[in-house]
Amino acid sequence: RLSPEQAEAIISAVHRPNRALYDLSVAIEKLPMHFLRKDELNKNLSIFEDTLGGCERLLSSPIPLFYSRHTARFLSTWLLLLPFALYGQFGDSWNHIMMIPATAFISVSLFGIEELATQLEE
Repeated sequence: RLSPEQAEAIISAVHRPNRALYDLSVAIEKLPMHFLRKDELNKNLSIFEDTLGGCERLLSSPIPLFYSRHTARFLSTWLLLLPFALYGQFGDSWNHIMMIPATAFISVSLFGIEELATQLEE
């Protein structure tokens, strides 16, 4: 359990994950256990730190504009062709009229998810 001083140090740190990893490594060193077990814990902590660095690189790298445009074009094409795929499924409804609200609902949902992903990217 963190003491209030440690929690404040982590919150006020420039890079919180590194400060938390530092506090964790200090806590491991203070543990009353055999040095081989401490060494194994430190190895796992190093692996965790390397993984954290990889995640931060992914987070800070921008998504190429081509990818965003390709996703929007693919989604538009897919939704444009969706009524042809749903035609047989809505054969029981009069003149396939229920296909219009179903396609509209699916389109709004998927375009909303795509827009949310674009906003999260920025």
